[in-house]
Amino acid sequence: MLNLSELKSVLKRYGLTPRKYLGQNYLVDSDVIEDIIEACKFNDTDWVMEIGAGLGAVTERLAHHVSHVLAVEKDRGTCVALGDILKGFTNVNIVCEDFLELDLERALAESPYKVKVIGNLPYYITSPIIEKLIAGRHNFETVFITIQKEVAERICAKPGGRDYGSLSVFVQYYTKPRILLDIGRQAFYPEPEVDSSFVELAILQKPPVQANDEDKFFAVVKAGFGQRRKMLLNSLLSSEEIKLDKAGLAGLLKKIGIDPNIRAEQLSLEEFARISNAL
Repeated sequence: MLNLSELKSVLKRYGLTPRKYLGQNYLVDSDVIEDIIEACKFNDTDWVMEIGAGLGAVTERLAHHVSHVLAVEKDRGTCVALGDILKGFTNVNIVCEDFLELDLERALAESPYKVKVIGNLPYYITSPIIEKLIAGRHNFETVFITIQKEVAERICAKPGGRDYGSLSVFVQYYTKPRILLDIGRQAFYPEPEVDSSFVELAILQKPPVQANDEDKFFAVVKAGFGQRRKMLLNSLLSSEEIKLDKAGLAGLLKKIGIDPNIRAEQLSLEEFARISNAL
């Protein structure tokens, strides 16, 4: 992999400058990269899709461990350099496209089975990328992503804390998330303003709770956290999906064993499902 001085040399050679608007922060700590690869427990039959391959710091290590790497990189100048850096690897396919615009079915058509995903996600589009990964979850076995530490804590949060919110519920409905590593900002160049975490999202075969209508379930979640300082009853009344008046909704919540006066952050996924199913 490239150390910091080598990275700067490559950037200069190809006339590249890390672009803040693209969230380009290159991982330059070899120990962190080894920790990431070890945490993923890849095997030599795996097909892996990498989001944001950059200049190949992780890609190169992947190529030594897995059967095939699909390296997705948006920046065309970076793709040129990446192709030169990885030209000796026959098991790496570079796709110079924006992941958010990528046709997953086409890109993964040759994979003999579900792929694993790894990526150092730009902070400003973390949520859209996670949403796309979850929407295309039938293609994936496991997702490993480096994201802002604060977002990682939100994704993995349990009911009752300030970090727990609609993102927590959304991700935990479809995956089993866990933080594998915390990564200090000094491991990147340029150094970002925040620390990161490396997170595993294990795709669930089925959600952990039974929601009879997923649209209704997420409408309840959205309404509940939309005004999270308010009592649950008042938060839910703000949703157009809920047709009951205040008295009717209060009665329904009490009937299913949920206190109308608590806040949404205190509800488990099972309780959100109980509300949406009752509605």
